[in-house]
Amino acid sequence: MGVLIWIVSLSMGLIQVAVAQSEGYTPEQEVEEITSYGSRFLHSYRVEMVRAEVKYYDAYNALNDDDEFDVICKTSSGNSAKSRIKKRICKGQFEWNAFSENDRDRFAMGFMPMLNHADITRKRGIVLDRMEKLAEENPEFREALFELTRISREFEAEKRKRCTGRLICASGEDPSDE
Repeated sequence: MGVLIWIVSLSMGLIQVAVAQSEGYTPEQEVEEITSYGSRFLHSYRVEMVRAEVKYYDAYNALNDDDEFDVICKTSSGNSAKSRIKKRICKGQFEWNAFSENDRDRFAMGFMPMLNHADITRKRGIVLDRMEKLAEENPEFREALFELTRISREFEAEKRKRCTGRLICASGEDPSDE
């Protein structure tokens, strides 16, 4: 409601300025300036961060030449053996495949085979090396990285400010579907 009032007020002011200019009116004194301060919902910071994350990973995936090292973001529990709470998780395609095969084997054989954590860690390093190289070579990708970093820091700082000392403090709904 406040935004609507602000938009209407701004529109009326612009109309008055246009009328005054068309009639050749020039004010003798300065026009009063009104500044309005408000606060954003924590969820809006999260939405902005997810949009920057999507832009960054889409740019990386487009520049990356090996699909195994693409980064895919999903709403998932991450590890179905420990938790069923879903959240937005971004991993390399190789990691999603490893966990998927692990889950399939666990259900088929009745136990959970060991994952090759050393291989997953090695491949995560490869993804980070590729991202760094692409950021050095591609100004648009580098700018997407800087923007994601800036927005992520802003979100985390605001969340820390609002949630410190509270037992329950959430950013709102998961914006990954937006």
